[in-house]
Amino acid sequence: MSTGLFLLCAITVAVLGVVYNLTDESLPAHQPSLATHSELIASNPTGSRVVPTLRFVVAVSRHGKRGPSFTYPKSPYRHNDTKIWPFGVGELTQKGRMQMFNLGKKIRSLYNGFLGQIYRPGEFKGLSTPMGRTLQSAELFLAGLFPPTGFQMWNKDLKWQPIPVFPNLLDRNDMVPPSGPNFCPKYREVQKKPMKEYLEEYKSELDKLVEYALPYTGFNTDDLKSQKMGGILRVYILFVLWESFIYPQGDGLPLPDWSKKIFPEPLTFLIKKAFLATSIGTDLQIRYLEGEMFKEMVEHMRAKEKNTSSERMFYYSGHDHTIVGLQAILG
Repeated sequence: MSTGLFLLCAITVAVLGVVYNLTDESLPAHQPSLATHSELIASNPTGSRVVPTLRFVVAVSRHGKRGPSFTYPKSPYRHNDTKIWPFGVGELTQKGRMQMFNLGKKIRSLYNGFLGQIYRPGEFKGLSTPMGRTLQSAELFLAGLFPPTGFQMWNKDLKWQPIPVFPNLLDRNDMVPPSGPNFCPKYREVQKKPMKEYLEEYKSELDKLVEYALPYTGFNTDDLKSQKMGGILRVYILFVLWESFIYPQGDGLPLPDWSKKIFPEPLTFLIKKAFLATSIGTDLQIRYLEGEMFKEMVEHMRAKEKNTSSERMFYYSGHDHTIVGLQAILG
C-alpha cells in the first residue's frame, strides 16, 4: 500500500499480525450456536483468509471519511458550515459511516469461521484512540463485524448489539502536528531535522504554490507578510488548502476553478512529503510515534504463540499517522 492512499483518505486496513501454527493440525471446531446465521455469514461460511493453521490476527484501520478540520476563510465549504458538514467539524460523514460499517462486513467475510459468529470478550477486542471519529469508526466497524443473531437480538427493531471499544492510549498520533501543542519535547526535537530538510528542498515549490493561492483564500496577506512567511507558516497554509480541497472532493462537491492549477498536483506531492517529514522522517520519530503500540501487538502475538491467550483477533481504530507509523516499523 502506498502512502498516497492514506493522504487520499481511503479506508485502509493493515493486517499487521497473523500467527499460524507450525503444523498442519486443524484448530478445534467452534461449538454449535443456537444463533441463526446472518445472510452474509450463510453465504460465506468460511472466510477466504481462513486456513487450518491460522491462530491470531491484528487488524488496524484509519477512521472513515470525515469533514475538514479547518478551511481557508473564503472556502465555499467552510469546516464549521453545518449545512454542508452536519455532523460537525472533522467528524465522520455519511459516506464515512457507511465505509466503516462495510469494512466490518468485509473483515467478517475474510475471517468468518476463524472468528466466531457470536461476540465473546475472550476472543475479540476492539480498541480506539480517544477521538470522536475513531471511536465512531470502531463502533460502526463492530456493527458490521458482529451483527446480532439469535439470543443476541435484544431489540427486534434494531439489528445492533453493544460491543465495548477500549481506549488505545499507546497511539501517539497527537504529537505530530509541528504547529500544534508540544505533547512530546523529544519528538518535537527530532522532528526539526526532517522538517528543515523538507523546507530547504521544496522551498521554491512551496513559495510558488502559496503565492498563487493566497489571493483566493481570504487570509490577511499583510499579517502573513509581517510574520515573514516562515517555513512552518507555509506548511500550515499547505495543510489548510489540502483540508479545504480533499474532503469536499471526497464528498462529491465541486471545487473552485482556481484550485485546478494546484490540485491535485503539485499540492498532493508537497503534502505527501510534508506528511512523511513531520511524522516518520527519522527512526526516532517512528519509535516515539507507534513504538509502544507495536510492542503491545508483538506481546499479544507472543502470548498466542505460547498458548497463554484465548484472543483470536485485535482491532485498532486509528489515524493516517497510525498506519504510516506502523508500516514504517515494518519497513
